Amino acid sequence: MSFVNIFIDGTWLFNQCNANGSLANATAYPTRRFPLSFAGLNNALLKHTALVDAGCEGIGDAFVATSIFALPDDFDSWPSVYGDITPEQIEKTKRNVFARESFFAGAITAGYKEDAIYRPRIRDYVMRKLAERKYQEKQVDTSVVALLVKYAITKPDDYHIVLTGDSDMLPAIRVAYPEYSKNVGVCSTHPDELKKSHCQTSYSLFDFAFKIPPFFLQDYAHAIIAGDYVHTCGECHKVFTVKNPLPKMTRPYCLNCRT
Repeated sequence: MSFVNIFIDGTWLFNQCNANGSLANATAYPTRRFPLSFAGLNNALLKHTALVDAGCEGIGDAFVATSIFALPDDFDSWPSVYGDITPEQIEKTKRNVFARESFFAGAITAGYKEDAIYRPRIRDYVMRKLAERKYQEKQVDTSVVALLVKYAITKPDDYHIVLTGDSDMLPAIRVAYPEYSKNVGVCSTHPDELKKSHCQTSYSLFDFAFKIPPFFLQDYAHAIIAGDYVHTCGECHKVFTVKNPLPKMTRPYCLNCRT
């Protein structure tokens, strides 16, 4: 009996779902944020793993690693305390924290553990680094690698899927767990992205001889998008959702193509 354990670089996945991100561009409305269904993602990864082992029982443990700032009670007053922090920066940070909380709440509802969700208290110097786009999260990548290696060693009969766009993770996994290629798989964006800004997945991620074939998120957009009724547009072939069922025998068209 075997299970699929999932390890997600949450910050990377959150960014892929941003408007005009790699997943949003797989839909008919790329300027909107991609509404990811973590339950749909679990099911798609389980079916994908079943291509290698039809006896795989289900999802085992699932982790999402990310960092969400804890904001102080006096956060709104920071522009009057620190002259180089603006009200616009405060509002942007609050929106980002809210978006992350909502996104990862969906993961927790789908059964993901909170062990690797860090909540560092934001500091004034962090705000300055964010404004300069110089802030780098800590612990996220190492947490994903540590958890995956731990499970790969302690649960050798299970399969382990890592969702990442960081090709530096795999050499670390290979050193710590030489048998990685037998039961570790990679889920990422496709390296053939036309827009360079979306090519966060290096070809080197797939230079390893995995038994489990790579899982490209864009190819499964229809299976992992949240929505009542999911369709692929008959004209542009992009994924979209509607709240009400289409009339029978109606060919689905997204709003852009229909108008």
